[in-house]
Amino acid sequence: MNATVESSGQLTNYRQLVTLSDGLRVLLRPVVSKDRDALVALFAALAPEETQYFRSNVSGQELVADWAEKPDYARVFPLVATVGERLVGNSTLYFGSGYTRHLAELRIFLATEFRRRGIGTAMIKAQIEIARRLGLNQLVAEVVESRTQVIHAFERLGFERQFTWRDLFMTPEGDTLDMIVLVNHLRRSGEDF
Repeated sequence: MNATVESSGQLTNYRQLVTLSDGLRVLLRPVVSKDRDALVALFAALAPEETQYFRSNVSGQELVADWAEKPDYARVFPLVATVGERLVGNSTLYFGSGYTRHLAELRIFLATEFRRRGIGTAMIKAQIEIARRLGLNQLVAEVVESRTQVIHAFERLGFERQFTWRDLFMTPEGDTLDMIVLVNHLRRSGEDF
């Protein structure tokens, strides 16, 4: 285990209150065990065509419940967005290990009715700040090429397209799609670390 991963547990008290341009107040904080039912509800509301974009079967309540009940902050740092008592978004930093210990993969999901309001931007900014606090050098995001708005959102926040991974993503019907790999270089090669 490296110092970056060990220090991720120190961020369990992270809190950021964001007021959106429409006046909506959103609290960003790490997921905790009491979020179990709210996290399950967040993913249970997804239409089947949207669940295909997840690496895991998020329609399986047990898996999602485990994310809240047994968070492993040394491996994954989960940040949620709440409006009142409702969970409206989830973003995660998946920490690399071994020769990739200097980076994390960033994933994000928002409830449909809370998209295009600035919550996703706030969550990505918060995860960038957290990654910097942890001393990471890079954040990586993988986005299906057809989701251009998501790609542009990452680019506006400092991510650069590294390459297109042809036919990486397979739909439930067996069609393949290209995946755009984006990287935010928090520290450039040659800088002290």
